Amino acid sequence: MTIIELQNRVEVETPKGGGFIFLVTDYGTETSKVFTVIQDEGGLILEWQPKDIKVKDNITFNRINNESEKS
Repeated sequence: MTIIELQNRVEVETPKGGGFIFLVTDYGTETSKVFTVIQDEGGLILEWQPKDIKVKDNITFNRINNESEKS
């Protein structure tokens, strides 16, 4: 098992709203990674699977998730 505390803030959108990734836990080859997210609203700390979250746009890192470009 490996736990990584991110040094840079990575903002994400989750089913419960916006937040940022605090920790990434890798349990090994048989399971998926788990992302620990601090939610913007209320400060809840929740864990999400990769399929449940999406990274928000960040122009500084040239990361733009424009849905119209995917078509």
